Amino acid sequence: MTTIRLRFTSRRYHATPWGRHVNEGVPEWPPSPYRLLRALYDVWQRKCFELPRKDVETVLQSLATAPPKFALPRAVATHTRSYLSANSTDPNDKNLVFDSFLVFAGENACYVSWPEIDLPTQARTALDRLLSQLNYLGRSESWVEAELWEGAVEEPFNCAPAGTAPFEGELTRVACAAPDSEYTGKISWMDALTYSTSNLLRDKASSPPLLRQLTYIRAESAIETDPPQEHRGTAPEVESVLLSLDAVVLPLVTATMEVSEQIRVRLMGAHRRRMNSELEVSDIFSGKAADGEKRLDHGHVYILPFGNGNGRIDRILITSPLRPFREDELDAVRGVRKLWQRNDRGEVQCIVTWQGRFDRFKERKLTRVAESTTPFVPPRHWRKGRDFAKFMADEVRRECRNHRIDAEVQIEPMDGLPGLFHEVEYRRNRKDDPVRPGYALRLTFDRDVATPFAIGYGSHFGLGQFRAAGW
Repeated sequence: MTTIRLRFTSRRYHATPWGRHVNEGVPEWPPSPYRLLRALYDVWQRKCFELPRKDVETVLQSLATAPPKFALPRAVATHTRSYLSANSTDPNDKNLVFDSFLVFAGENACYVSWPEIDLPTQARTALDRLLSQLNYLGRSESWVEAELWEGAVEEPFNCAPAGTAPFEGELTRVACAAPDSEYTGKISWMDALTYSTSNLLRDKASSPPLLRQLTYIRAESAIETDPPQEHRGTAPEVESVLLSLDAVVLPLVTATMEVSEQIRVRLMGAHRRRMNSELEVSDIFSGKAADGEKRLDHGHVYILPFGNGNGRIDRILITSPLRPFREDELDAVRGVRKLWQRNDRGEVQCIVTWQGRFDRFKERKLTRVAESTTPFVPPRHWRKGRDFAKFMADEVRRECRNHRIDAEVQIEPMDGLPGLFHEVEYRRNRKDDPVRPGYALRLTFDRDVATPFAIGYGSHFGLGQFRAAGW
């Protein structure tokens, strides 16, 4: 017995059967022995020319003496459509070209077996050498690993010549090479094997001299054109989305609140368009309940711009603290495509570069020491005459409780925010609110907390951000 194992490493097989036009969209399956023998001849001429002609001729003629049977893996027929230039002066003049091919699952080995053929040792060595150098079969996209197979074939043989197949199926035509004993042409058998298209045109022949179309029976399940849809589990929850920004001039970190407010406006506008309603806006974007009252549970999104280390905002994390985004809300986040800037500094392009659960965010860290990255603005005002340190500690502890940070905390002031700007340079008010003082703090917790987080006035718009010390 002689068996060849073909494994398509790109999980695709591109080939058109003899006598069919590529635009008919019919892929060849199984791989025709005629194609395989010609491929082995090509490998000999280009890569293994040191092999004696006699050994190669013995291999090829032996494999042509009888039609093989096949163990075919599960394959799905599909195609692509391309509109290629017709090489005319009209740039819109295109020709539709189909590329039909087969797609395989992970295990895609195809076995070609000749049960009655036993090659002599020298011929087997030559065949093994040729197969080791065969890197594609059919079109050049059909990458293949070929080898002379010595082990058992676990897959059932599901394609065999009609009259010998022990199973039922559909009839198909397979291109095989005529054996040397039946060939009566004027040129040698090896030259006939390499008969080219130019030879066909010159001789006005309808087919190559060695080509024989044999009838095979192929199991009906060998090719699927409408495979059953696999059950997909529940889509992964998305609690956070990271937008990356690109512009000639990125916005300054001092404009954190201004950028975040613009993101919120665009989120609500994108959600209105998604829902096709001017009134229906998700409460996690608006921060208001259905009756119009403000949400007091801090359950709406936090919009946290991040600096790039050079005083510019290059990323924005949008995170929902109490529940994952719905699909329509995710569509709205993806709908934020650009931001406007003052003073003709050009638009800022936005693109989603990550989404998932907050605990999978790559910049999330558990820490006991967190430091300000944007000014902390107390929601309440300090009254003259009160102990300022106690006031600040009470404000931070109160805000931690409100934002679900369940840990005891110690507060100490920092000399300033990291980076290029002082906290007084940040915008620290919304709309008609008065400008409030901002502070840089270092917080020490009695247990690990997840950073980044934001607390205080404007925390949903990027103020009061804290990250792990030394981030």
